[in-house]
Amino acid sequence: MKAEQGTPGRGERPDDDFSTLFNFLPIGAYRSSPQGTQLRANPALARLNGFADEAEQLAAVRDIAGSWYVDPTRRQSFAQAMERDGKVVAFESEVVRYKSREPIWISENAHVVRDDQGAVLYYEGTVEEITDRVHERLALQQSREQLRQIMELLPGMVYRVEVLPDDQRRATYASPGIRALLGVEPEELLADSGLMIRMRHPDDQARVAAESRRATEQGELLETELRMQLRDGRTKWIQVISAPAPAEPGGSARVGIVLDISARKQAEQALREQGELWKRALDSSGDGVWDWRIGAGVETYSRSLMALYGYAAGELGRHPDDLDAITHPDDVAAMRQARQAHRDGLTPRYVNEHRIRCKDGGWKWILSRGIVMARDEAGTALRMIGTHTDITERKRADELRHERDRAAAADLAKSQFLSRVSHELRTPLNAVLGFSQLLEIDEEIGPRQRHWVRQVLHSGRHLLGLMDDVLDLSSAQTGQLSMNIQAQALRPVVEEACAMFDLPAREAGVSLVDEVPHGDDLAVRADRMRLKQVLSNLLSNAIKYNRPGGWVRIGAQRDGDRLAITVADNGPGLTPEQQVRLFQPFERLGAQRGSVAGTGLGLALARQLAEAMGGSITVHSTAGAGAAFELRLPAG
Repeated sequence: MKAEQGTPGRGERPDDDFSTLFNFLPIGAYRSSPQGTQLRANPALARLNGFADEAEQLAAVRDIAGSWYVDPTRRQSFAQAMERDGKVVAFESEVVRYKSREPIWISENAHVVRDDQGAVLYYEGTVEEITDRVHERLALQQSREQLRQIMELLPGMVYRVEVLPDDQRRATYASPGIRALLGVEPEELLADSGLMIRMRHPDDQARVAAESRRATEQGELLETELRMQLRDGRTKWIQVISAPAPAEPGGSARVGIVLDISARKQAEQALREQGELWKRALDSSGDGVWDWRIGAGVETYSRSLMALYGYAAGELGRHPDDLDAITHPDDVAAMRQARQAHRDGLTPRYVNEHRIRCKDGGWKWILSRGIVMARDEAGTALRMIGTHTDITERKRADELRHERDRAAAADLAKSQFLSRVSHELRTPLNAVLGFSQLLEIDEEIGPRQRHWVRQVLHSGRHLLGLMDDVLDLSSAQTGQLSMNIQAQALRPVVEEACAMFDLPAREAGVSLVDEVPHGDDLAVRADRMRLKQVLSNLLSNAIKYNRPGGWVRIGAQRDGDRLAITVADNGPGLTPEQQVRLFQPFERLGAQRGSVAGTGLGLALARQLAEAMGGSITVHSTAGAGAAFELRLPAG
């Protein structure tokens, strides 16, 4: 018989064709029967199986088919391939080292040896351990599978592009996330690398192209945001992050990730709109906003806050002490104490009123309010935000109210004092007047003494009238003046008042003219006695401060729901300055230095009485051209 090329004949010894090459091969070599019996094994194969030499292996291994392969079906596959093809190449299997039973991976190359009639004599082959190579390959496959899963789970898309010499780009990979992101299949992008470029929003096209070109030329990381126009007409915001990647020699490549940031952009837009709304609200209220990042030692101010103190943008420093430096020295300690108390968590919020110096040197009162927005794990304040509100006008109003209250209290005390003094003086004064009247009718006193008595009576009556005016004025100012207001005809009251001053007018050389219409058509709502008192005061002043040959006219007319009573004269008149002081108590406008007696209470009391009856008194006068007093009361 004749063996296949390179194989011995049947009559030859099995080892006649093995040379030193068989023994010194670095990989295992063997000869086995088709049934799986080991016939030969070189030293490398013996070592692979944990044996010292060929003899030890041949003694231990009798059935290679059933004891070597971890998966017994692998031997069947091996035998089928040998029968079908006469050989196997790179046949990988998991086997065990015979001696230690440790699983390993091997790669076999084998062929069939036949005799001259074509009968199978045995198998010859080599065995190479590839455990490390297989583990690396399996690890690589596992890593790729994990990467594939990660790629599919990513909310965006991962890609790789090659940058061609003409700056064109060719996509070599696109993860499945591109479907949900842009509505495009990965295969579409691989076939048409310009697809994503054409989907860019026109307003972002030039900017993104320039950024991409610069990052590629300089080998830098690229981070950019842009809008993409989808096929269904929607616009979506994406973020692109790419970096240089290994490429073929002479070329360049980039890998990157594309994320959908539409929700974030919408939130940012809503936040901007809300922030703008709050900014407008604060600006409209005049409040300024401060933001103190305590850890960084930086404080920023809104434009409205800087404008509050007359500063333009950038003119105030950003250090927290810069604003404290223009705080009034008397207010700094209390302000810092209140602020620190809130930072330490002792108060729910920071509230303090203090003064701040403006750019022009003036001072403004402000209400400063704030709250800690962030603390670290230890509770230390990290950030504080607050507002400044201008309360200068409120402070001034408070001061004015305080002064008004003090003045009112002083005026009330004065009125109460005058009332008490008047009451105390009335008793002894009545006694003086009573005894003086007795002396006046005593026939035993002489003319000289009688003159003195009459002077005492005149002065006493004047003082009694003064006391009555003081009591009335005090009662009117304190609201204790009793009134009996009712509708009544005006004419009778005017006649009584004019009758009282007919003689004084003739003695002064002044004509008293009554121009009030007769009849009951003119009625007024007033206290009769107080109305007569007011008219008497006006007539008295018009006569006393007139000139010889002058006149005084009293008239009245209906004006809607009011009755206007006018007392006019052609005396010396009043200057504007005198008219301002005219109705103040004890103000006689310099007449105290003249010969006309008076107390300066008449007009003040007249106005108080008019107002107590729901009316008013005004004066119209020109210096040198007389005066006209108008009493307005509710019509009856």
